[in-house]
Amino acid sequence: MTGAMIWVPSTLMGLGMVIWALPDRFLKMGVRLALMVLLAALVSQWAGVWHAPDALAAWFFRIIAVIAIIVIWYSDPYIEREARQHRWPPSRLKAYFALLLLFVASLVAVSLWTSFLFLWVDMEIVTLSSVVLVGIEADGRSLEAAWRFLIVTEAGGLLALIGTVVAVSASGHSLGVWSFHPALRYPLAVNARWALAGAYMILVGYGTKAGLAPFHTWLPDAHSEAPAPISSLLSALKLASAALLIYRSFQMVSSTVPAVFLHDGMIVLGLLSLLIAAGFVAFQTDLKRLWAYSSIEHIGLITLGMGFGGLALIGAMLHIWTHAVSKTLLFQNAGTVRILYHTSDSAHGAQDLLARTPWTGGLLALGAAGIVGLPPLAPFWSEWLIVAGGFVVPQYRIFTVIAVALLVAIFIGIARRMPSWLFRPGPADREEGLDRIDEPWSLLLPTVVLAVLVIGGGIGAPLVAPHLWQAVVREAFSHSF
Repeated sequence: MTGAMIWVPSTLMGLGMVIWALPDRFLKMGVRLALMVLLAALVSQWAGVWHAPDALAAWFFRIIAVIAIIVIWYSDPYIEREARQHRWPPSRLKAYFALLLLFVASLVAVSLWTSFLFLWVDMEIVTLSSVVLVGIEADGRSLEAAWRFLIVTEAGGLLALIGTVVAVSASGHSLGVWSFHPALRYPLAVNARWALAGAYMILVGYGTKAGLAPFHTWLPDAHSEAPAPISSLLSALKLASAALLIYRSFQMVSSTVPAVFLHDGMIVLGLLSLLIAAGFVAFQTDLKRLWAYSSIEHIGLITLGMGFGGLALIGAMLHIWTHAVSKTLLFQNAGTVRILYHTSDSAHGAQDLLARTPWTGGLLALGAAGIVGLPPLAPFWSEWLIVAGGFVVPQYRIFTVIAVALLVAIFIGIARRMPSWLFRPGPADREEGLDRIDEPWSLLLPTVVLAVLVIGGGIGAPLVAPHLWQAVVREAFSHSF
């Protein structure tokens, strides 16, 4: 590992420990230092001061860094208000930020480390830190959601570990290396059947952590109970991290196992995730649960693109970015709604947002338009590449048609639900002029930045980083399984 692969996550973890150990007055200083570390790592990687293991790792690191900076920025004013509304003790506030930095540090490590063993350990740190953050409210509902999250995803983690050991050893790679980096592969004996068995265990194990159906049962409750910034990181980065580990693992066994078996496994889980999302989005009254089911849809779409390969794989890599900015916007917006209305449920008062809180309502409308794939917003471009890539390959056309039909159903479901928040009036007897709610810019500004990325980030990201994007495209076409 290069120095940056170690110092970036270790510095963030160290700052988390410092925040936990020092008095409360040092909390904001520690958070600002963490933002500076992430910004310095992002700028220095962009400038070529240090290099990620490959183009895909560099691409994913930049996504993680950008989203983490915005989420930590939003967390400061959001958690201050959340703690005040729910009377958090100071120790819980410190624990939140310490665990948040541990969560971010482990996500950064997922993007930069190459050892499959270290990646598995790191994904466990991602899981455990996020489990505690989901249950940080410490009430009955949040603790139940955290417990379900822990049990389901840790069962998947155990299966992923067993599958990794089986797949690595059966594919002819040294257990002493366990690396996806091509320069560190040492072919040994090969056993195709065991390699395939290990690959499918990895698919199920990491698929559980990615929230792919039918292993998604932990996800809606975890999202609805977690603080909004944690929901953002879960949806935008954690799910994609697990999907990326599946992709890396399948690359490793691709020389041993017929590629069709690997592609078919990802396509089946991708389509099933779209089906589950299509069946549930139209019945949600809480914004966070709605976007949780939307996350199942989009991680399924990313997995589908990886399964299709070729042009669709390029779309999947771009969709990791476009989904991240869109879903972070939507979960932060849901957090703002919860702070301002004391609920994010349209059945319990989160109504008439465009009239009462026009900035918050407008950001919700923009984010919803983006997440359903309306042009020219960012997710449209990546979804179009995935669908076009599926149609290019004759044997995948029927699956692409099914996927498009499910995407249309999800579009209709979300479009039908949006008026419940945006337009439905509140109590009929309220007095004129008393229903407007002040919108603090400390909460709005990070989300407005995300809105800019949703508007221009679809084709903007490859244009801003053309050399990196070209390297990602070349790598995807040359090393696809």
